[in-house]
Parts: sequence; structure tokens; C-alpha cells
Amino acid sequence: MASRQWDFSFWEQARDLIEHAERIQRNLLQVAVGAHYDAPPSRLGTWVPPVNVVETEHSWWVISALPGVEADQIEVRLEGNELIIAGRRPLPECCAEGELQLWEIPLGRFERRLNLTPGVRFAVGDMRVEAGLLIMELKKIL
Repeated sequence: MASRQWDFSFWEQARDLIEHAERIQRNLLQVAVGAHYDAPPSRLGTWVPPVNVVETEHSWWVISALPGVEADQIEVRLEGNELIIAGRRPLPECCAEGELQLWEIPLGRFERRLNLTPGVRFAVGDMRVEAGLLIMELKKIL
């Protein structure tokens, strides 16, 4: 009987140690991600949003998935032969005090660079944020 109590106690302590280790791992990840999230802006973003590009005769339509990003948090610019979409996706206010349990949705600074067709000049045309998508027209200047 004493052996059984010892087995139970041993496994209970092991479970507690595993839970403690998992908590430490989550907290380290939260600190690491938090430090990365608050990092100063750099040339490269911390995550890269996906895009679709549709070419028509007179334009390129660029559609970028940016759920949770407000229009005023998005910067779009043309630099030479590159389109740059940059900005920030903030941590929702509801979660600022909580403990990280699972981190799959990237937060913080993002940046996407697209090389445009060489020899063709573009101008940013219609641009809007709709249902979590940045929809933008790049007009070809002929």
C-alpha cells in the first residue's frame, strides 16, 4: 500500500514539474515575442502578409491579407521598381494583461515588398481596406 502512495505522489510531482516547465516556456516565448513586438522599426518587417496580384491591361490589382489592421496603420509607397506595404498589427487591448497560451497570429510590424515589372512605371490608384483585405490598384503609366 505504501508503494502505491509513493507512485501516486511521484506522478503528481512529475505532473506539477511538467506544468511548471510549460508555464516557463510560455512566459519565455511571451517575453521573446513581446521584445520582438516592441522592437524599433527596421527595413525588414517582423512578418510578411500574403498577397494576390491580378494584372489587367491598364493596372495591377494588389490584394493583401491584413485582418485586424486599421487603414491608418498601413503605409503604401513606391520606391523605384518596388511596391512596399508596411505597418503594424497591434495586440488587441483585451489581451494586454493576459498570459500567452498560443501564438499563431503574427502581431507587430509587417512589411511586404513586391518587385514590379521592369521598365513599366506605376502610380497608386484606388486603395481601400475591406473585410481585412487591403485592395489597391497600381495604374500602369504608359
